[in-house]
Amino acid sequence: MKQKAWAIHFIYAGIFLLLAGGQMYAVESFQLTPSATKFLAHNVGPGPDTPRGALNHLMVNSGADVRETIRPPGWIAWAALSAGAVMAAHGGLLIARKK
Repeated sequence: MKQKAWAIHFIYAGIFLLLAGGQMYAVESFQLTPSATKFLAHNVGPGPDTPRGALNHLMVNSGADVRETIRPPGWIAWAALSAGAVMAAHGGLLIARKK
């Protein structure tokens, strides 16, 4: 029974990757909300002690409606699609092998 639960997780992860890869393939860029941009500037980007980080913090904290645009590379969509297909097929084969 425990092995079947792992197979279901493989199938769900594969479906998620298939959907994410299809979304990235269909959309050219993603524009974040101002709150998400502020979160990225404070937690992910360069620190405020670097010139680029200081400029980012200044822009985000100035109160302007700053929105970050993310353009994922083209290969990442194909990687997610292929990994999702392999994971979903692997989960299906694990279930079929147990029967």
